[in-house]
Amino acid sequence: MEILAPAGGFDALRAAVDYGADAVYVGGNRYSARRSAQNFTDEELAEAVDFCHLRDSRLYLCCNTLLKESELDEVMDFIRYAYAIGVDALIVQDWGLVHRVKQELPEFSVHASTQMTVTNSDGVKMLEKMGADRVVLAREVTGEEIKAIREQTQMELEYFVHGALCISYSGQCLMSSILGGRSGNRGGCAQPCRLPYTLLKNGQPVTETLPLLCPKDLCLADRVQELKDLGVASLKIEGRMKSPEYVAMVTQVYKRAAEGTVSEDDIRSMLKFFSRGGSCHGYFDGCTYGKMMDPSEGSKIAGALPEIEKKQKTLPVKMSLTAQTEKPLVLRVESRDGVCVSVTGACCQKAHTRATEKSRMEEQLTKLGGTAFYAEAISVDASPDVAVAIKDLNALRRNAIEKLEQKIVKQFRREPVAALSNEDRIAYSYRKEPEICVEVSTKEQLQAAVDMGVERIYMPHFLLSQAKDVKDPVLLLPPVNKEMQSVALGVAEAVCIQNIGQLAKVQGREITAGHRLNITNSQSITMLEKMGVTRFVLSPELNMKGIGHLRQKTNGFLEVICYGHLPLMLLENCIIKSAYGCVCDEGEFALLDRKNEVFPIKSRHCGNIIYNSKPIYMADRMTDIKNLQINGIRLCFSLENYETCCIIIREYQEALTGRKKEPPASGFTRGHFYRGMQ
Repeated sequence: MEILAPAGGFDALRAAVDYGADAVYVGGNRYSARRSAQNFTDEELAEAVDFCHLRDSRLYLCCNTLLKESELDEVMDFIRYAYAIGVDALIVQDWGLVHRVKQELPEFSVHASTQMTVTNSDGVKMLEKMGADRVVLAREVTGEEIKAIREQTQMELEYFVHGALCISYSGQCLMSSILGGRSGNRGGCAQPCRLPYTLLKNGQPVTETLPLLCPKDLCLADRVQELKDLGVASLKIEGRMKSPEYVAMVTQVYKRAAEGTVSEDDIRSMLKFFSRGGSCHGYFDGCTYGKMMDPSEGSKIAGALPEIEKKQKTLPVKMSLTAQTEKPLVLRVESRDGVCVSVTGACCQKAHTRATEKSRMEEQLTKLGGTAFYAEAISVDASPDVAVAIKDLNALRRNAIEKLEQKIVKQFRREPVAALSNEDRIAYSYRKEPEICVEVSTKEQLQAAVDMGVERIYMPHFLLSQAKDVKDPVLLLPPVNKEMQSVALGVAEAVCIQNIGQLAKVQGREITAGHRLNITNSQSITMLEKMGVTRFVLSPELNMKGIGHLRQKTNGFLEVICYGHLPLMLLENCIIKSAYGCVCDEGEFALLDRKNEVFPIKSRHCGNIIYNSKPIYMADRMTDIKNLQINGIRLCFSLENYETCCIIIREYQEALTGRKKEPPASGFTRGHFYRGMQ
């Protein structure tokens, strides 16, 4: 079982390796989901790779952000560099990047980030088909579900065991992006979940103003042996923003836990150093609602780091010295893995008075401080009358160790790979006016769409039986489904998936990829087309420019969300139950923030969806939308009543015919159309 530790900078990387990490994950100075960490320059990254490999550890590089069309070539230049210097694996969120890496560097190991929201074995298998070598499961996956997933696949599974918990499914949170322009999918999350909110019921406060979205920190140090028995290959520690001291302590505790030697005192000591309102087991035992939350004070740091034993990880070498009179010194050094070098030095002289003792030569050879090695065994074959200058012996030792290091790290380096020729722009051939597509969640929203003559309507399964008058009904699948949750398809001929694990279940139907798949570039479309997808709802984090760049590279059928209260967070935990009680069916609930914005809450399977307070509105900017040459204008109804749905649909229908529209007087947003994700 691998202990995978975080490193935001070189000091943290040294701490991770010295205190027992089998692998370390880091970010470069771009394309990393921890943009605020110190991170590594290209030169430091090469040094870090060598540092790890000399100490029998691995280094994984995070390229776990969404990528715009204009960034794909640049990020591939960076990845080809990482491949050449010997990075062991990439951690990736973007579907398009998986496609490009496997196309250009098929031998490079790819780990599917937890940002991909993989919650079931179907998702794992689909990623294996796409070329991934490991999947980092969503934090919301339980121990029971891990067991079930493990029984269905041999793919390497990675699981978070320690550190900060996001209240939203990773990869499904737009709150920081939409409210402040700092995208969590781009490494810039401003952590609005740590701010205070008031829970409203039917418009009235029912809690104090507290950090209602703030979970306690995760700690599974006492459950490591269970995870081992479940077949989890890698235990991941969160914390690329944390100090080297924190990394050292937590890594050491989890290493001991993996070895079966950790004590309760070890765990208590670790948690006293840093935790949010105590700790919890996350979702490992299932959702525990309020017990997982820390609504009192948020972040807590308790005192200085407790004393821990100073360590420096070194590996054993065997050293054989030959020192014969009138012949050059010869030193042979062999690593534990059988890597061997032999170097020659100065010529040995005959002693005029006193020969150099073997013990003196052995003593000098043991002086390997500051290197990655220690002398496990030393043999000296010396003439009885030989005289060896200490400076010559020291130079020989340094030379041998330097060459051994070079030989070891060379094993991991790869031949540079040239970039594939860049595809030219394609001639976009679809010239029809964009069609209006409507997404509904209630019976009256469906009726409004039907009454307004909408032909393509996306709807959940319970509404399909009432869609007899709809020309083009599309089954809208749930945002996620866990291993134990079946997906009802019925007789639907067209479906909209919202999670990669659903793709395997819908083959043979017309498939639309929903916006929750975070499609931001043409390479993502190319990969999903190979899997049978024919329509694509673009990420609402793209701006006009980004959509335009993407359109130039694909003939795919593209939809863009032009109206709707965007879902900002997808929660497995019900914050209504956690903060107030299991009463979600007793009224309408919402969160009130410090700026008096109200964010509606919808409940699903004892979890929540938190919606933006304002809907996107673009009917008055239809010329800009049509200039994008997209195929579908998607109107997403979630909170609207029948009358509102009819009004909105009519406004977009009229706008498409060229009728000038005025924007609403207030209470709307342009989303990211004119801003875009940072």
